[in-house]
Amino acid sequence: MHQIEHYELTEPRAVGLTLRAGCMIRVSHGRLWLTRPGQALDVWLQTGESWTQPSTGTVWLSAEPSAQFQLAHVLQPWPALAQLRHLLPTWVRCAALPLRTIHAS
Repeated sequence: MHQIEHYELTEPRAVGLTLRAGCMIRVSHGRLWLTRPGQALDVWLQTGESWTQPSTGTVWLSAEPSAQFQLAHVLQPWPALAQLRHLLPTWVRCAALPLRTIHAS
């Protein structure tokens, strides 16, 4: 599951964003320049193109001359209840029942 945010840059001014690994940038209109600190190659994205952040860190973006784009963040799933069981009070742990599958008849 993804959380999608919509943005528009209307002038060629660099904006820094901190993105988690796996976040995707997709250009819906215009041209977008992006660069990452410590990386030699810049990326140019045209309408319809996308790029995925390989590792958590800062990305610098600029519109050339303007751009509309989306950020698609990967949502982290909630940990399974079994992984949290040790955090529950003892009386709750004792009362917990195993899950059962219900089949439609």
